[in-house]
Amino acid sequence: MCPYIHIFEIDIPAYGLMMLLGMAAALGVVIFQCELLNYSRQDAILVAFVAIAGGIAGAILLRPIIKLPDVIINWEKYSKMPVGEFLAWFIGELVFYGGLIGGSVAAVLYCRYFRISVPYTVDILAPALPVGHAFGRIGCLFAGCCYGVEASPANPLAIIYPERTDGLAALAPPPGTPILATPAIEAGGNILIACIVMLFIYKNKAAGRGIAVYGMLYGVQRFILEFFRGDLIRGVYGGGISTSQIISIFVVAASALWFSHITHKNRETAQ
Repeated sequence: MCPYIHIFEIDIPAYGLMMLLGMAAALGVVIFQCELLNYSRQDAILVAFVAIAGGIAGAILLRPIIKLPDVIINWEKYSKMPVGEFLAWFIGELVFYGGLIGGSVAAVLYCRYFRISVPYTVDILAPALPVGHAFGRIGCLFAGCCYGVEASPANPLAIIYPERTDGLAALAPPPGTPILATPAIEAGGNILIACIVMLFIYKNKAAGRGIAVYGMLYGVQRFILEFFRGDLIRGVYGGGISTSQIISIFVVAASALWFSHITHKNRETAQ
């Protein structure tokens, strides 16, 4: 675990630093896409910044929104918790799916308002999403959050974390126990998804389907990886299904419907 990076005697949160690097990398992918697809760089960058702002808001708000009913119903129990412990449980870390929803809504509304093509724009952004997310997951690896289930010490994908002493132990894995490095696995999967999406976009002329391919691939990946997550703060319901798995089902379904819609629309235009 390396929650802080020491630079010039300054402690910089590793998670925050990786988030910033992820945003920079994502913007680099957006610019690269604009050059290859002959798309307006100005429009794409503006939409990307709007999506980032919406994504940050969504990533912060999703977990409190999901937990709010439980807090209201069981307020007597939660009112006895120390403020710091309650906030760590109530807010916790940023939630990617909240960011994806918030960023998508913000980007689409912006495009609609300024009459920018939504299908072309989302395809410009599609490969940037998993690239930026990969950096975020490395930040999770450094911070010790979003950790995996207990693993064998001989497992090459296992990692052992020390005890966290900065007051955020509620988000950290049990110290001294081999834990599956799920953030690193997801980061690698995200890079692979980015490559597949870029290749698909370049080989297919139907704008708008690239984001659908991303949604289907990531939704399936996330649904599977959730079975190997060991942190319970993300919410687990009857049958062992997590909040993220429920959202993944909707993401895959919505992406498949969008893919079908764009494909059908382009066939009608060709006729």
